[in-house]
Amino acid sequence: MRFIILPLVFTVFTLPSCDSQKSASAPEGTVFGSTSDATFFSLQRTPCFGKCPAYTVEINADGSARYSGRSFAPREGEFTGQVDKATMQHLYDQALSIGFFSFQDSYDGPVTDIPSTIIRVHADGKNKKVVGRVKTPPAFKPFAAYADSLLKAVIWTKVSDTK
Repeated sequence: MRFIILPLVFTVFTLPSCDSQKSASAPEGTVFGSTSDATFFSLQRTPCFGKCPAYTVEINADGSARYSGRSFAPREGEFTGQVDKATMQHLYDQALSIGFFSFQDSYDGPVTDIPSTIIRVHADGKNKKVVGRVKTPPAFKPFAAYADSLLKAVIWTKVSDTK
């Protein structure tokens, strides 16, 4: 009986240590984008009849980013940049904290001169795009402003015009 208990006790005490070694080497953290769609985050602001800034910024899973500025944008033209993982994580964490993935797909109405703000977040198997023009949730527009503030630190490089 003693010969059976001793190996059993040894096994019970060594299995947890093997398991902890296994989980320590397992990948952790947020999965941005997916293998079939690398886009993690995008923010688009559409034009209006006035001086509304119109631009699109898109961030891929690897942090590579593209900015396309049109009328009244902070910068006009095509630009590329790199967004660090910490900034990407902040964007995702903010999306989670405001309940972004439970928002409706569209907030719109019969109004002609209001620009749209379109936000997409794609991470950890969640993929949500929200088009907001009127009657958006209270946290929607501040989320767009938060994204703008985080992305101000990105060094944008103008893509040369090839015409």
